[in-house]
Amino acid sequence: MNASRRQFLTILLGIFALLLPGCAEIPSWVPFQGQKSDSLPGVITPAQKISQLKKLTAKAAESDLQTKHLVARQLVGAIRTEADPLIRAEIIRTLGEYPDPCAEGILKAALSDPDSDVRIAACDALSKHGDAQAAELLASVLSGDVNQDVRLAAARALGKTKQQRAIVALGEALVDSDPAMQYRAVLSLKEITGQDLGNNVDRWRQYVQQEHPLPEKPTSLAEKAKKLF
Repeated sequence: MNASRRQFLTILLGIFALLLPGCAEIPSWVPFQGQKSDSLPGVITPAQKISQLKKLTAKAAESDLQTKHLVARQLVGAIRTEADPLIRAEIIRTLGEYPDPCAEGILKAALSDPDSDVRIAACDALSKHGDAQAAELLASVLSGDVNQDVRLAAARALGKTKQQRAIVALGEALVDSDPAMQYRAVLSLKEITGQDLGNNVDRWRQYVQQEHPLPEKPTSLAEKAKKLF
């Protein structure tokens, strides 16, 4: 193991020590401990935990696959017992920088988190996957979430997946009554298709329908009879 990797793993150990629940004392050699709470000695504050996660995110680009897998596993374990939604959201954002099969279930579950910030973070994390499964999950959020900010995050994330499934979902969002959603859908469609039809929603609706026409509705017997007479 080279010196750079040893240093990173030492830092990683320190960060995960901070994420552990409870009030156990952290060894003095662990880096990035920060100042402990004055009111509760030995307890690391949520702000300090979030700070450590941001540092972990910054390290993602220089991590090898083995290290990314280790980080993802540790984050998955940490979020299962985390009650603070701000920390859960930050863990999900960090997982977005450490894509790994072991994290897929957690990201999917985070789309149903009771806190909207966690669901938004999950949308952003899935946008980095760019695969068909991510696009399908994001499409479900776009059509089904009750929070408009989460739906906007899903629309934004769909644009980054570059998947054809995203075009269909965004086309449906063009008929949303909220102008902000229509505008977000247009921006994402531009990103996916490389087309620039301006911000004219009607032109984009026509484009999506031409590229992905809706199946014709079956004609009822009554309608057929009307055509005969």
